[in-house]
Amino acid sequence: MDTGMLSFTFLGTGAPPVSARRAGPAHLVEAAGQLVLVDCGSRVAHQLAEAGKPAAAIDALIVTHLHSDHIVDFYQLVISSWHQGRDRPWRVIAPEPALKAMKAQYAAFDDERRLRIAFEKRPSARGLEVVFEVLEPGPLSGFGDLSVNAFLVDHHPVAPAFGLAFASDASRLVFSGDTRPCAALEEAASGADLLVCEVYVDSQMPIVSGVRSAETVAAVRSYHMVPSEIARLANLSGAKAVALTHVVPPSADTQAVLAEIRAAGYPGPVMVGEDLATLVLPARMLRWRGLAASF
Repeated sequence: MDTGMLSFTFLGTGAPPVSARRAGPAHLVEAAGQLVLVDCGSRVAHQLAEAGKPAAAIDALIVTHLHSDHIVDFYQLVISSWHQGRDRPWRVIAPEPALKAMKAQYAAFDDERRLRIAFEKRPSARGLEVVFEVLEPGPLSGFGDLSVNAFLVDHHPVAPAFGLAFASDASRLVFSGDTRPCAALEEAASGADLLVCEVYVDSQMPIVSGVRSAETVAAVRSYHMVPSEIARLANLSGAKAVALTHVVPPSADTQAVLAEIRAAGYPGPVMVGEDLATLVLPARMLRWRGLAASF
């Protein structure tokens, strides 16, 4: 990647419902010689490989909160990176509740890991080691010229939950994490070159007997962002462009989502993320499956 560029790749734009179109939540930030993975949902190792960024190359994994769809493929990520020749420990930064679950997932395979190491005779087992760090609000160290700041968002009853701000040279990108509207996200997104925000499309979440009740729809809506709220946030914060991810439902009609945001009054560039699409700043370039476009 060119020096001075900040890129954001949608590895998985989905959510807990299984989707052939959208893998589980995972995103990749690349800048200043750093590769930072945000969350590790289902198929993350496969998506990294398809994006041409193998798991072995990742410098750090940051997990935003404890929800299974954001951590379910953690161990597969570690194992696959080792098979790709990773020879350094994983750096994993996550809030304490997520760390507890990830440590348990890692420990569940202790015997399997010992068998692999003893039998497969690979040059190094360092790539199977994990250094766990607690994610707390504020700047994160160890990312060179890439600035990484974590801020608390409101995903109650899941707490703590974090959003992330990345800056490199003159470009600044803000990732909402999973959240309802909150002042901290509005503040963090102020003047962002790109706001990547989760979206809950309440207009496309009908009540379905045996699947979700009216109470279910209301509960899930209460700790996510609907299109009109995203438009309001973008306008209040002055975000220069908006991209949507963690699409609920994964099968949502994306043209209808964009229409809702326009109807709510946001006039700037807005796109619904698709798996393996990459956005590049400051060039404001979109790349996806051979397509190149500006935004």
